[in-house]
Amino acid sequence: MDRREFLATASWLSLGALAMSACGDGIISGPDQILPFPNEPFTFDPATVPELGQVGGRTIVSRGAAAPIYLERTGSAAYRALSLVCPHRGTIVNAQANGFACPNHGARFALDGTWLGGQATASLAPVGIRRNANGTLTIGGAPLPPALSLSATTIAFSAAIGGAAPPSQSLVIDNEGGGTLSGIQVALTYAPNERTGWLNVSLDAATAPARLTLTAQRGTLPAGSYRATVLVSAPGTSNGAQSVSVALVVQDPNAPAVLQLSATSLQFAATAGAIPPVQVVRCLNGGGGTLAGLSARVAYEPGSFGWLSAELSQTTAPADLRLTVNPNLTGVGTYTATVTVSANGVTARTLTVTMTVTPQGLVVNIGAWPALANVGGVAGSVGNVAGTPVAVVRTSATSFAAFSMVCPHAGTTINVVNGTSFKCPNHGAEFDNQGVNRPDSPQRTSNLTRLTVTYTPGAATLVVS
Repeated sequence: MDRREFLATASWLSLGALAMSACGDGIISGPDQILPFPNEPFTFDPATVPELGQVGGRTIVSRGAAAPIYLERTGSAAYRALSLVCPHRGTIVNAQANGFACPNHGARFALDGTWLGGQATASLAPVGIRRNANGTLTIGGAPLPPALSLSATTIAFSAAIGGAAPPSQSLVIDNEGGGTLSGIQVALTYAPNERTGWLNVSLDAATAPARLTLTAQRGTLPAGSYRATVLVSAPGTSNGAQSVSVALVVQDPNAPAVLQLSATSLQFAATAGAIPPVQVVRCLNGGGGTLAGLSARVAYEPGSFGWLSAELSQTTAPADLRLTVNPNLTGVGTYTATVTVSANGVTARTLTVTMTVTPQGLVVNIGAWPALANVGGVAGSVGNVAGTPVAVVRTSATSFAAFSMVCPHAGTTINVVNGTSFKCPNHGAEFDNQGVNRPDSPQRTSNLTRLTVTYTPGAATLVVS
């Protein structure tokens, strides 16, 4: 991004001066022009601001004609971003050591943007922020809920009878959504009717990014293939819990060659037109000698063809089977294929692959929002569509509605009241859980803008567009 397009203050002490120069027109009615909310995302490198090198560091970023953004480092890899537009009349608030103050009507806000007193109004609007893999930040738009991301979804260990224990393996748990992903938990389960106790898991932190380390021990396990699942979860994530499939193949060097796969099934999920990450299955020799002549063949269920690619890294075990899907070749729905892996002189193995394609739009994990467990329940700020926050209402056991959370009267973001209705914090407009402006509302205005919801009864997610 061109340095001329934004300004980042050199120190927190200068924030007040910067904010004062950006507002402070002294006109009690408010500024002549209200700066727009920073809807357009942009990339910002916090390494360019020394103050952001430590937790608690703060700065202000201004870009183009949009409102300036307050940026604070709240953790080792966590940040907070707020629009500095006062929700009352649109003045740019002044930054102070312990919060913010509006120079026109005296509204006061805490460092997290919460309204504290003075002129009654809403809290400062949060701005979407996401930390990228290279350490940069993507800033702009309404904040998204956190989303779990795993650097690997399959892990395979191999150990020979009489040999050394396999080395530990690890994966990174990260946040590919907005906000802060905390409260990470892991749960270990073994495949039904199989031996247990051979896998240990260790999590180094409860806040993303975190590292999950897996250690396998053969112990007295006989030759064969053993499977387990590690479920990774965190409260409030948009995509729910994510799983890691783990396999341990115990080899008997004195037995004939035998083909073993590190997984017997895989699941892919993607929105229409998007390509999900490649998944890898290990092809191993569970016996002695050499296992050669590896090949893979894909068979599709009726109604689809060509959406799955299966490629082997080599024709001798051990080898990686790379699986890539292309949802452009199918419409919205769920598709299944079977991959058969063969080798010279051994029994072939099969792998079931399922791909679920959802409509384009905001995907909402229903279980992540407790209010949606009950008919009439309202979940606010579940994500954003077209730059505005979205609320979802459960209208029946098998149906949902969604609304833009922008008040039609003056454009303020509305609040959810007791999980059952809506109210605008500025002029008091009230709406029921169908988005209808109530007849006795203190402020009369139009109904909330209704959005499109795509939902299959019984599914764990819905899509808002």
